[in-house]
Amino acid sequence: MLANKNFMFSDEMIRNLFKDAIGIQKGEVVLLQFWGEEADRELLHKFSNQVAALGASPMEYQHARSNYVGLFKNVKEGCFSENYFKLFGAVDIVIDICLYRPVIPSADFPKESMEMYRSFMRNLFQTFIQKKKLVQLRVPTIENATESGLSYEVYEKLMIKAYDIDYLALKNKCQDFVKPISKAVEVIINTGKQKKLTMSIEGRDWEIDAGDGDLPCGEVSIAPIENKTNGEIFFETLFYEDINTQGKKKIDNITITVKEGRMLTSNSEEFNEYLKCLPLNGNVVCEFGIGINEGINELTGYELLDEKMLGTFHIAIGNNTMFGGKNDSPLHQDFVGTGRVIIGDMQVL
Repeated sequence: MLANKNFMFSDEMIRNLFKDAIGIQKGEVVLLQFWGEEADRELLHKFSNQVAALGASPMEYQHARSNYVGLFKNVKEGCFSENYFKLFGAVDIVIDICLYRPVIPSADFPKESMEMYRSFMRNLFQTFIQKKKLVQLRVPTIENATESGLSYEVYEKLMIKAYDIDYLALKNKCQDFVKPISKAVEVIINTGKQKKLTMSIEGRDWEIDAGDGDLPCGEVSIAPIENKTNGEIFFETLFYEDINTQGKKKIDNITITVKEGRMLTSNSEEFNEYLKCLPLNGNVVCEFGIGINEGINELTGYELLDEKMLGTFHIAIGNNTMFGGKNDSPLHQDFVGTGRVIIGDMQVL
């Protein structure tokens, strides 16, 4: 856990995040969802203070795993009714402050209460997804570092560097990147020795993540037409998450074949087995993106940072219904690489 080591977020860094990245305005109601334990509530208060300093109204809402064990043992049918979720009607912005992965309960959570817990979380998400902004901010903790596959020391260093950037400059850079390609209808990715992947993006809109999505931020992305990606793509090093163990996997020098929008096979037996285990529509190419964050300068296998690294592209398979696509799947997996990228008539990488 954090163990009160909250000096890693200075008041100035938090204020820049809130003002320039998320764009909190005077008079807005900001709900701070704290996914952490009592010992670290000081950090939650620190974030609240900076919301208030911007003239907005902070609301603190804690999701402590340890508390939920006892709470949901006692929850009865009718608890958390529709009226409960109406309490959040005045909220404009929701910020998840994550000291550990949201929603996932502790190992000793009562199994007989799991369905009620899932229903509570579903209703909460449906309430918050309708707000002006729903932002997720990961805090450098031992648990988050472990999940990333990195040591805590490396994780903390990389995350703080990725957070400590000029957000107004990032927004301008993202907007300048998208403007000349906004009407493009095709993306061409050249990788390795004459490997070429083409994807149609006709009629789809570019998304800019410069502070109102996952933090750290810094990417532009688009949902390609689901059945119109074809060719081959090469990754010198490919990182992905095993869907059975949720462990990190790494494959070197892999070429993946895509036909009519679906990843079908590769030159790696290990990756082919991965493709066989994917859920329905899990192999559909659903996203193309470019990293813009200048504070990220090395690939580590941690998807959250890698996909935003300046000079990289990423493609994803699985769900894209939340950003302009039509492919519904329980999976979303990004693959980050480097190569020559042409969008419309412009070479962008």
